Amino acid sequence: MLQEIWKPDLTTVFVGLAVDEVSDTLGFYYLNSGNRFWELLELGGITPERHITPSERKALTEGQARGNLSDPVRVMFIQKKTSQLLRYGVGITNLNQRVVAKNDKDKAARPADEDIHHFMSRSVKLNPKLLAFVISPDLFVELFKNRYPDASSALGLQSFSIGNAEVWLLGSPATRLRGEALTAQEDAFFALGERMSALTKGSAQG
Repeated sequence: MLQEIWKPDLTTVFVGLAVDEVSDTLGFYYLNSGNRFWELLELGGITPERHITPSERKALTEGQARGNLSDPVRVMFIQKKTSQLLRYGVGITNLNQRVVAKNDKDKAARPADEDIHHFMSRSVKLNPKLLAFVISPDLFVELFKNRYPDASSALGLQSFSIGNAEVWLLGSPATRLRGEALTAQEDAFFALGERMSALTKGSAQG
């Protein structure tokens, strides 16, 4: 099970459902070939370049298949990628940290009420500025509507906060979108990137 990347007072923590099997096997987040997470972070200007490139993902996958991806190499890779994200003010966690799921559609990935409660308590304690949910809009509403009546399936900034953190909904980067739905997701990541930049500049000036 991957450990969350989360320390106090980060700018943005991305919140998924559960770690998928491919990512857990390879040792880092969002390494399933069908997931656009790292591409969307670059597109939104959240990271200055592709944080994990297709060639890096391919090397990890092939190394794992051949059995020649040594633990020291894997550890160095994870440490490097983790420290870079933290320097950008970015963290990653999941609502359900009890299981490794096949994918987002796996019923085991669905968080229980206790998982949501634990996540919210952690959010208040660690005090990120932004919480960015990378889950399906329908599930987001289903999980949070009873706690926050203003929870909406519209991508972008929500009208409620968790602790001191703004809440953003970005949709699942593992879902194949087209047309207007794809544009809306990319626009949401871009808007989040602009918001992060504004917060970072504000902190520097303060």
